[in-house]
Amino acid sequence: MAKNQRGAEAGVAVVYSEDFLRHDPGPHHPESPQRLEAIVAALRKSGLWQNLTLLQPRMAEEKEILMVHERPYLELLKRLCEREVPLDSDTPTRRRTYEFSLLAAGGALVGAKEVLEEGRNCFCLVRPPGHHASRRRGAGFCYLNNAAIAAAWVRERGVRRVLILDLDAHCGDGTEEIFYSDPDVLYISLHQDPSAFYPGTGFVWQVGEGEGEGYTVNVPMPPGSGDAEYAAALQEVFEPLYAQFKPEMLIVSMGFDAHREDPLTSLQLSSTSFGWLAWAVVRKGPALFVLEGGYNLKGMAEGACNVFRAMLGEEFEMPQPKRPAVIEEVKRTLGEYWRF
Repeated sequence: MAKNQRGAEAGVAVVYSEDFLRHDPGPHHPESPQRLEAIVAALRKSGLWQNLTLLQPRMAEEKEILMVHERPYLELLKRLCEREVPLDSDTPTRRRTYEFSLLAAGGALVGAKEVLEEGRNCFCLVRPPGHHASRRRGAGFCYLNNAAIAAAWVRERGVRRVLILDLDAHCGDGTEEIFYSDPDVLYISLHQDPSAFYPGTGFVWQVGEGEGEGYTVNVPMPPGSGDAEYAAALQEVFEPLYAQFKPEMLIVSMGFDAHREDPLTSLQLSSTSFGWLAWAVVRKGPALFVLEGGYNLKGMAEGACNVFRAMLGEEFEMPQPKRPAVIEEVKRTLGEYWRF
């Protein structure tokens, strides 16, 4: 892992700027500025904010974006933003959308640098989110893939193995596509079963290809899954794969839309669950958290506060696991690549 195995002792950083509030996809859009406002207000009210080191984001350079995205897509995105033409029905553009997307990606890079060089946990409270953006397209509220860009950036600086744990309720199809043939990035996604749910991908059988076969691990959770089912997935899938892969950097695509009050999903995680999910990560060493989705303001704010508590060293007790059938399917499918 990155320098200083005990990230909590090194302190906790947060990447944030009010400039992120200026990205406005329009009235009634779920990915609203109020999401960040709710998190920051809750952190201040709880007293957690004063214990954090505030880092300012920077604009990502185009050469950094090109480590992940293809130039024709970037040129198209710029033109669409200039004309305010949407990428799709969920992903509108404004004149400054590209600028704010560069700032979000740059925020993730500031966080990655902090984890890598200072050995401290860092949460990048950035928007727009990124995990649905692939090499050639944006979608699902996402324009540039912040977590993937951070992963590529640390690898350029000598990190050999990166594990990306995606806890958003939707499969990060963009991240999955970017690293689908890469054996140096292990992508593990816990998300709602995509059979009748966006983005319609992220099935157990999608395990990667070529040299990357076995390094994409999808755990599609049945609707209604809650704390006990997630505890089983963490214990029986994430833990053994982490131990065998031995990552040098751990990145968490931290979505809060698996919360039981979220209006867009059918999962049942409690606010407390985000604390023990984060605790399971940070007790292994300093980690980079990058904000993805989450659309119930209260649940999202409570969950984020618990993530920060775990990052600051508070221990959370995991609930008694309850194994859904999909865990056995994951083990059968991935058993030729990993030991469970």
